[in-house]
Amino acid sequence: MCSKDCDGELLPAGPILVADQLPESNPVKKSSLAYKSAYEKAYGAGSVATFGGHAWDAGQMLQAAIPVALKTAQPGTEAFRVALRGALESIKELPVSHGIMNITTADHNGLDKRARVIVQIVDGKWKLQND
Repeated sequence: MCSKDCDGELLPAGPILVADQLPESNPVKKSSLAYKSAYEKAYGAGSVATFGGHAWDAGQMLQAAIPVALKTAQPGTEAFRVALRGALESIKELPVSHGIMNITTADHNGLDKRARVIVQIVDGKWKLQND
């Protein structure tokens, strides 16, 4: 968009943009790389962007919640919808491509400070900055 004029700019971003650069100790790295790998396998190297990661994250949440809901109700019923909502609202420390999900009845966003990193644009590429 802004070519060399943006070089040196600092900005907050989701970890997925710099998944390869995250330290091994970062709890988001493994899940971000899993999404990146799947996306780039389908669409080519270097094609990953943040937008698809949000859909991936929703899928990861459903994969965690559906088995819990199935323990108490059958799909297609009101009871299942209630159980699924309850299971989603009970997600704790679930690593996804954009952060770690902790969902509650009061917080359906579920992301905390682990959902952002500071990046710098260097030669037109994202570069992770240490805090």
